[in-house]
Amino acid sequence: MVVERELTVANTHATSHGPGAPGISDAGFVERVRDAIDRQELSLVFQPQADVATNRLTGFEALSRWRLSDGTMLPPDVFVPMAEQGEAIHLLGEWTLRTACAAAAGWVRAGYPDIPVSVNLSARQLDDPGLVLKVLGILAETGLPAANLKLELTETSMFSQAAEAREALVQLRGAGIRLVLDDFGTGWSSLATLRRVPVEALKIDKQFVQAMVEDRDAAAIVQAVVALAHALDLGVVAEGVETPEQRLYLQAYRCDVLQGYWLSRPLTTDGVSDFLAKRSVIVRSIGDLGPAAGPQTSG
Repeated sequence: MVVERELTVANTHATSHGPGAPGISDAGFVERVRDAIDRQELSLVFQPQADVATNRLTGFEALSRWRLSDGTMLPPDVFVPMAEQGEAIHLLGEWTLRTACAAAAGWVRAGYPDIPVSVNLSARQLDDPGLVLKVLGILAETGLPAANLKLELTETSMFSQAAEAREALVQLRGAGIRLVLDDFGTGWSSLATLRRVPVEALKIDKQFVQAMVEDRDAAAIVQAVVALAHALDLGVVAEGVETPEQRLYLQAYRCDVLQGYWLSRPLTTDGVSDFLAKRSVIVRSIGDLGPAAGPQTSG
């Protein structure tokens, strides 16, 4: 039996066989990621998202995991930033997108046609001139409808992008792919950016959500973000929701969608199937969850 261990940032760099071996080059890390894919060390888990008011499922976010051959779990906050330092992020990002889309296409075939999957898109991926064709090619390859894919971008990455990258986002949105602004409030806030890029929702960072019950300033920020989003006809997703009190606050603030351990921990592919089988699923688009949306009866 393999005992599962988790690497920290410190001992990652001290592990000669791990991706963070001392002195590893960008090309070397690309090869390490490629080797991890071939060895099936990489996998995805999926965290459910649900309507705050009705608890109805609205989709899943795909999250990458890396288990080394000895059972060690490498945290994503270690290997993702490492990948983003060079070209490895393109390989990792493409694998993540293809795997997530294939899983979501399976949900469609299983009779759940309106459950979107959210995939994170890094700033370096936005610099890829072939990004649009790559994403559309993966949708065609997996058979996933464009509306069933959401791409999550951080506030900082969107603010710092050139006009070409913003045009790529416009093209993706024009193809039917949905865009979400992640970690809102933690980067360089720019209302002008919100006007230029066609996002459908803002995602409130968990540091505000988890502090709002005890911290009046955090609560004010959450309430203000919800009001701002609704004024712009955008939906709002709160991540990191862990307690009933946090959910009640979000409901009082008219937040639209929640994600976090209160609903479910991230699920494996098999876990998603069990989750769907046990749940009465009525899916609503975040785009339909605005200030004008009235109360809905549970299904």
